[in-house]
Formats: sequence, C-alpha cells, structure tokens
Amino acid sequence: MRTTKDLSVHKGSFCFWLIRFSSYSVLFFLFLEVLLRLLHFPSVEFRLEDKQLHCLSSTAYAPFSSKDPSRSFSLKYPLLRFLHRFSEEYIPWMRLCPNQDITLFHPEKNRTYRVRTNSFGERITAEDQDTAFSDLGLEKNRQALDILREEHTAASQSKEVAFSKVQAKETSAKKQIWILGDSVAMGYLVSDENSLPWLLQSSLREKGQNLLVRNLAVDAVGSLGIQERLKEVLKNSKPPKAAYWIYHISDFTDSFHEEILFKSRKKRILVQISYYLSRYSAVYNSLKVLYEKYKPESADNLVIPSSGSVLNKEHPHRLALISLFTFAKENDIPLVLVLLPEPRENYEPFVDSELVKEVRQIALDSNTKVLDLQTEIYDLWKKERKEVFLPLDGHPNEDLYRFISTQLAKDILNP
Repeated sequence: MRTTKDLSVHKGSFCFWLIRFSSYSVLFFLFLEVLLRLLHFPSVEFRLEDKQLHCLSSTAYAPFSSKDPSRSFSLKYPLLRFLHRFSEEYIPWMRLCPNQDITLFHPEKNRTYRVRTNSFGERITAEDQDTAFSDLGLEKNRQALDILREEHTAASQSKEVAFSKVQAKETSAKKQIWILGDSVAMGYLVSDENSLPWLLQSSLREKGQNLLVRNLAVDAVGSLGIQERLKEVLKNSKPPKAAYWIYHISDFTDSFHEEILFKSRKKRILVQISYYLSRYSAVYNSLKVLYEKYKPESADNLVIPSSGSVLNKEHPHRLALISLFTFAKENDIPLVLVLLPEPRENYEPFVDSELVKEVRQIALDSNTKVLDLQTEIYDLWKKERKEVFLPLDGHPNEDLYRFISTQLAKDILNP
C-alpha cells in the first residue's frame, strides 16, 4: 500500500520528467528551425517569404456578434491588437500586407515573380498608381471619407464647398474599375506587369481612358471573403464604374471553409495558429511540403472538371453566391461575373463544367451580368495550340491574362 510520501515522490518525479521532456522538445524544435534555415531548402524558403506578403485583417467581425465593432479603438496597441484576434467576434480574413515589394521563386513551379502592394494592401496596377490615386482624389488616409463627412455636416463648412467635395469623390469613384477574386484575379505566379489588372490598366490607357483599375483580389478567398473585401473597400470608396469578379472553381471548396470559419470559434483560432506557424516556422512549413508531396490532391490549384449537379438549394456555395450577388445589388456595385474555362489535369481548357453552368444560372437568376469567355479562350487555344495555363500549376499564363484584359476593355468601352 502506497503512503502519502510515496505518492508525493511519484508526483514529483513525474513533474520533473515532464519539465525535462518539454525542455528537450523545445530545444530540439529550435535546433530543427535553425538547421532548416541554414540548409536553405527552396520550398521552405518560398513559403516563409510568401507569408511575409500576407497579413490577417485587422477589423473583421463575425456577423452574429452582439458586440460593438466600434470598440476597436484599442487596436492601435500591438499587444491588444494581437489579443483581439482571439476574441469571439474576430474573423481571420487573409489580406495582402501594405507597402510590400517581394520577389518570390516557387521551386516546384519553377517561377520567379515580383509582387508589390500599395498603402491600401492592394497589388499595384501601374508604376504610378499612387499618383493615380492622388489624381482621383483618393487620399491614402483610410479615414478620408469620414473626415469628408464631418466637413460636409460641420456648421462652419460652406454647403456649396462641402457638396463639391462629395461630388468630386463620387465622380472619382466612377472612374474606377475593380478586379475581384482569388489567386487567378490577383495574378499568382506572374509579376505585377503581367497580372490581369495591370494589363487592363495599360489597355485602357492606350485607348485614352482615364480609369483607375484596382486589384482587390486576394489569393485563397471565396465568395464570402470577397463580400467581406467589398465591405472593407466601401468604407473608403464609392461603388465603381464596374467590378469584375474573375470566377475560379476553387471557390467551390472555399465556401465550405468560410462557412465553418463563420460558425466555429475553434476553427478561427486554428486558422490563426496555422497562419503564425506558416509565417515564422520552417519546421511547420517543411511538414506542409511533405504532406503535399505525399498527398498531391491537397496542393494548390490541382483541379478536376466537375460533372453532375453539385449545388443543391442549401449548398454552402450556392448560398454564398446568392449572398454576394444580393450584397452587390444592395450596395449599387455593378458586379460582372467573368467565367473562364477550367484547366484539365493535362492543363487543357475545359468548357462548361456542370459547376460553372450552375454558377452562371445562379448569377442570371440574381440579375447579375455574366461575361462568359470560356468559348473564346477555348477557340484561341484550339486555333493556335498555344498554352493558356502555367505548366505544373494551372493558373492563367501571361498570354491568357493579356487576352482576358482585351475582352474586359471591350466590355468597359462598350457595356
């Protein structure tokens, strides 16, 4: 029979063993971190550098929260801002970090590309984009519209002057074209000057059009994420002349992830933990590389054309689509759904999968304009036998982006 003294000794030994095991584990982890960085594994380096381009949103709130979003006054302090990310109402949307200039090399895709962002966290669409923002009266200060509203209502402000400022802001907004979507719209694996928004900006300038194209796309974002992105932009801008959503079939699976993100606080916390590990840990990224190597179906952009009806009435993607289309209508955003062919496993274009047909019909039923470029792109590929997708990947290549930009320019000039 064990005495109290024996139990105390046993408990003390266990605690000592646990502390020693934890200490050795931490030391081993740190050793691996240093070793992996010293050995310079290209795949790990790419992931660490790519994450420096991505940030978590700072003021996103769950729609079901009863808490007042205005209490974000304390978020100017780094520690409070970090702790806020784990609060009940925070949703960790992925965004591009502002004022970045990063050249990335993706070893698996054998692609080198440069990504630059402006002070709004948007990928730039011209070398002089900041000047264009200034010319259109779009102050870099994100509180510019709030200040303008205060001036408009202030007793000391002349009504005529205030009205002219508001009118100028609305006029400048009408000179904007927004490009929405995920990695396809953003221009994954291509440099700034070969991305769709940049090429569209150049095309419009060549035609004498004084329009500012804004790249509002963020890789790995779905329909609900795009809707949240629009909410953010509308805080500082009026609705644009046109907003083109470059649809991609990865949005189908993104809708599942985003639905869980809204409903589960545990999921939101896990997403943030994963984000910080991806951003700072070479060990974590090495494990992800190994996982994708032995489970290639989990890798980015590996898609197979869909077949058969997939969107029932309660399907998360259908609900997310309807929500986005409704939001655009309610906020006077002239949204245009742009459809591209899907890449087959051999990266040949595939037209009108069942999923795309259903998405197109949902848009039409919601009175949303559809710009279907599938057939034109397929004919271009068939006629010239010219690759339209990046090899080893499936995203559009520079030639396809150039073709899409010409079609969008035609639609803008002849709506």
